[in-house]
Amino acid sequence: MSLTRFDVRHLAIAVLLGVAPLSVAAADDSAPKAKPASATQPQPSPEVDDVPMYNLLDAMRDGLVNVEAEGRGNGRMTVSVTNTSKRKLRVVLPPGLIAQGATGQMGGMGGMGGGMGGMGGGGMGGMGGGRGGMGGGMGGMGGRGGMMMGGTLPPTMGLMMLGRLIMSLAGDRDSWDQRSLMMGMMMGMGGGMGGMGGGMGGGMGGMGGGMGGMGMGMRSVPPTGLPFADIKPGQTRNLPTRLVSLERPDAENGVKLPADGEKLQIGDITQINQDQRVQKALKRLAADKANIWISQMVMWRVASGLDWDSIAQLSQSWGNPYELTMAQAFVDRLDNLPDGETGVIRFQIDSADAKTKPLADELTKALKDKPVLGLWAREEIPAEPLGPAIACRVRITENEATVLVNSSDATAQNWVPYGKFTVPIARKDGKFDTLKFTDALAEGVLNRMVRAQVAKGPKVKGKNTYTVRIDNASPLILNGLAVLGASEGDGDALHARQLAGFSISPRRSLTVPATEEVAKELGLKKNVHIVAADLSRL
Repeated sequence: MSLTRFDVRHLAIAVLLGVAPLSVAAADDSAPKAKPASATQPQPSPEVDDVPMYNLLDAMRDGLVNVEAEGRGNGRMTVSVTNTSKRKLRVVLPPGLIAQGATGQMGGMGGMGGGMGGMGGGGMGGMGGGRGGMGGGMGGMGGRGGMMMGGTLPPTMGLMMLGRLIMSLAGDRDSWDQRSLMMGMMMGMGGGMGGMGGGMGGGMGGMGGGMGGMGMGMRSVPPTGLPFADIKPGQTRNLPTRLVSLERPDAENGVKLPADGEKLQIGDITQINQDQRVQKALKRLAADKANIWISQMVMWRVASGLDWDSIAQLSQSWGNPYELTMAQAFVDRLDNLPDGETGVIRFQIDSADAKTKPLADELTKALKDKPVLGLWAREEIPAEPLGPAIACRVRITENEATVLVNSSDATAQNWVPYGKFTVPIARKDGKFDTLKFTDALAEGVLNRMVRAQVAKGPKVKGKNTYTVRIDNASPLILNGLAVLGASEGDGDALHARQLAGFSISPRRSLTVPATEEVAKELGLKKNVHIVAADLSRL
């Protein structure tokens, strides 16, 4: 496909954001409503099933696929990919993908999800803002101490993708699959996560005992990879893709996005726009699976040159102050932005007296520069936040520790209280059990940053339906969770499941619908408990 016909005066980005395997329904949605998406059946990764994997643009160049794209008139485009080869292909959506039509150019980052529910720019109904704002564990989420013991997911608890929750639901069943290839490999191995690092560390007795998991540790969930789609020979898949405009907004119509049925051409950003900052911003937003709100703010600044006051005014009806701050911080650091996760959780460990100082020193060593909830734990809490972040101050006494949790505010210029809790000084064979203590500490912070609730919905064809609502109370982006549900008919056995491939902005929510059969199978009819998370800063 020739790129010479692209009109470089107009630039728009097709942003693939938090895609399947989620079906997303708006909850308290302050942004324009989008049609719920549905998931594809979980599939193993290339390491397991030996399906060749291709960058979409490379597959086009090599004549393995035909690609057509057109606008849908609702802030999305459909990318129709036909496999013209003689074998099954796995096509990966690359960062830096762009599309252009009469409206302008667009670039590609992800699919259909992304935290559709708005939360009023920061209200969250008591989830923060005052000391003890989260109370004692966010409505039944406490009391699970010892569940993770320093690992990511229990190795023999029937790991399955929570994306199965939304099978059989109405919506776009064709969608990019944004599960990480690593997680796909685990699904294909059949043995959960056991043996992939660290082992059981003493067995599952009482759901404790510890396990190394994937080396993520301290209630962290592995991040997802780039969106991909498996396509059989001769098959055409119509893949919905979110759009973000890089052009200056129209004074009358606002954001410029393709009309329904508008034909689009796709290519690579490096062949269309020579601005290194635009290229880097687009690729990083795509790789990090940033959602549409933050991405739009960033690209208006980087590609269109709008000032932040103008962006704040343009986004006031659909964005919130936390998203604006996240976008500003991203642009400020863009030129020197390192690879990998940049989000941090600040901590400080104080001892009550000389007797407890060795415990404080041991705990500091155990936490320093380790992953916690997907973030890097950094020692010392500055007087003012250095961008969106979480902080916890721990005071150690002989028998327990008092933890004060703080979050950066909407401007990331001040710390605000996010609750207080205590953690018993865990001991094993008369010695301080660092592993158990740090796990309980991470759990307490998690319970004040993320909440999940199950609600019974209306009957559909005589059957009950349910919804799982996830609230992100943190100042960071929520990209993944591990959850537990009390399964019925099986002695209330608990099974960990990973919910990933989405992007929930700070102070926003995501609602996932489920049929009665799936809710029962996954044990989610009674309640859901969040046990690990992947929080992120762009």
